[in-house]
Amino acid sequence: MDTILNAEKRKLVEDHLYLVSAILRTAIRSNESIPDLSYDDLYQTGCLALCHAAIRYDESRGASFATFATKVMKNALISCCRQAAHRREKLEYLDAPLQDGENLTYTDLLADEKAAFTTNTDTEILDLLTCAEKRSSGVTGKGIISLKLRCMGYTNQDIATIYGTRSNHVAAWISKAARFLREDKDFLYRLSA
Repeated sequence: MDTILNAEKRKLVEDHLYLVSAILRTAIRSNESIPDLSYDDLYQTGCLALCHAAIRYDESRGASFATFATKVMKNALISCCRQAAHRREKLEYLDAPLQDGENLTYTDLLADEKAAFTTNTDTEILDLLTCAEKRSSGVTGKGIISLKLRCMGYTNQDIATIYGTRSNHVAAWISKAARFLREDKDFLYRLSA
């Protein structure tokens, strides 16, 4: 079986890209606050499933490509949602109490780390990112939070553990946040001031 998209299969995918957004509108609900369930993440999963459907499609079996691709994409998106729900059960929320019996939360620990900065520059950058975080949402917001955590010394792997996701997702969030910040006039103004 072919495992790459040749020109014919690529055309098939391009002609049926509308199916991905149609399925996301009708069958799957995105949630920007949950890792891997934002519209962008689900759209990407749907596109990958569409490519997979194009590779596996056999018109001699009687079904149209649209019917076959819709079924493959729905299955892939449902699996993605199940995996995200499973990972979400294991998440530690920043406002949850620590397990050591104290009345501290993870947010309290982060606040202590912020106070431990010795230079004004680090504190100013965190304040700028906090202001930008209020103007963002979804994946961009997670990216700005991840940037703040990076400023505090956390690695992408540490942040991924906190969110219960993979470190390459954290890198993608940071990339999207950086793009947002490069275009955010208020952030750029405050940064230059």
